[in-house]
Amino acid sequence: MSSIAPFHGRVGAPPQPVLPVAPAAPAGPAAAPLPTAAAAPKGRVEVWDMTSGIEQPVTGAALLASRDKAITTAAKHAAKVDDFLRTQFGRDGWDGKGSPMRIVVHAPNEDGTPNMNNAYWDNLTKRIYLGDGDGELFGPLGGALDVLVHEATHAIVDSEVNLRYEGQQGGINESWADVLASLADKRDWRIGEDVFTPGTPGDAIRDLENPRFGHVDQLPEGAVIEPHDYSGIPSLAAVRVADKLGKDEMGRIWYSALVDHLDSRAGYAGAARATLDAAAQLHGAESDAVSVIVDAWKSVGVDPRWKPAG
Repeated sequence: MSSIAPFHGRVGAPPQPVLPVAPAAPAGPAAAPLPTAAAAPKGRVEVWDMTSGIEQPVTGAALLASRDKAITTAAKHAAKVDDFLRTQFGRDGWDGKGSPMRIVVHAPNEDGTPNMNNAYWDNLTKRIYLGDGDGELFGPLGGALDVLVHEATHAIVDSEVNLRYEGQQGGINESWADVLASLADKRDWRIGEDVFTPGTPGDAIRDLENPRFGHVDQLPEGAVIEPHDYSGIPSLAAVRVADKLGKDEMGRIWYSALVDHLDSRAGYAGAARATLDAAAQLHGAESDAVSVIVDAWKSVGVDPRWKPAG
């Protein structure tokens, strides 16, 4: 499972100096078949309500009549994610095959208690689980469009590349989720600011311009680093590319890198080469875009050692 917030209590992980660590994402429901929900009235979305602890489908008619703001807002944002993938990248659903966005609202903690401070993609059930938050660290997670795009990108990663969720690969997974999420909310480079610490304006789960680790040399030797922290290095490279090429063009290159060029064994350097392969395919091997991307990766301590194909 891939979540919006770090897992709590990961053995050997360094403490978080700025942002609190959210409690662990639950292990997800049992593998038994679950009832199928009807599509939401707008967009290809299926919704389940887990208030009772069991995933109950919310049909189109019930969704229209619902006064549950967490459900209606999350469904609206899920429909926007489906539209975003189609209009921004020409992608037909999260899997590229027209599958609807599937969301579970009011998802509980692993122990069954309510108010989970997290959201996560479960590759077994093919659904995004959205906690309600405790009202202090998080509000309802479905209230942030970029959180939904982040989790949908984890779905894309699992369907296209299937990166391991550890080390640099875990960081690449989280970085691509954050970078693509930033394209749906172009106001800034912050992730989850609409739901993080509701009582404190102006903060966020992560700020891609100001990651915890922004250069390879800053990574502590021998420490087990949480994937969300590993993500800062490739994310900062993406920010610096966007500063020169524009956010949308960076996103086009990063998306192409993910679906067409990224190898499932890639670390930072492999991810950098994937972005360069994508830029060369889109703009030419001698293009300014390629030079900008090389410089951006080198600025965070990653030497792509890239050579044009052929």
